[in-house]
Amino acid sequence: LGPPPDSGKTRLYCENGWNDVSTYNLEELEPGHIVNGPAILFQSISTIVLEIDCVGRVTSDGDLDITVKQRKHENPVEGDADEIKEDPVRLSIYAHRFMGIAEQMGRTLARTAISVNIKERLDFSCALFTSDGGLVANAPHIPVHLGAMQSAVRFQVEYWNAQGQEGIQEGDVFVSNHPQLAGGSH
Repeated sequence: LGPPPDSGKTRLYCENGWNDVSTYNLEELEPGHIVNGPAILFQSISTIVLEIDCVGRVTSDGDLDITVKQRKHENPVEGDADEIKEDPVRLSIYAHRFMGIAEQMGRTLARTAISVNIKERLDFSCALFTSDGGLVANAPHIPVHLGAMQSAVRFQVEYWNAQGQEGIQEGDVFVSNHPQLAGGSH
């Protein structure tokens, strides 16, 4: 079979900087050909970039099977050992729990409201935010409020944690409805 026919060389920017890489025409490759990355494979309808530590193998059907090698970092960055590994099941469970809390906030607000806009039209939004005002989860009420809500929450966090203020304490509740001062929508 021999090595895959090289169609030329070009420069490719990868995570380690600029590399001179080989290019391959997929239509000239045969089953069993192996291409090591970094490389560029092309055909009339697409281009495939094989990254560093990737290997492309042409299957018997003419498909390209790409394998990404597991890398071992030569110079580990400090804190890599403490890196958080996402568990997709746990992530999904917590995402649904947080969304459930936001939805329950909305049901409680609608049930206890006096305003017809809130009680019947459900013209409000409820969401959970991080301690610095980043959105964690929102309930599917009126999502147009969410863009301004994040700004309003960030303003409140900055305002109440500023010098001369007591700071936000566990159990504190804030209600904001002032678009010019607090970044809300209305």
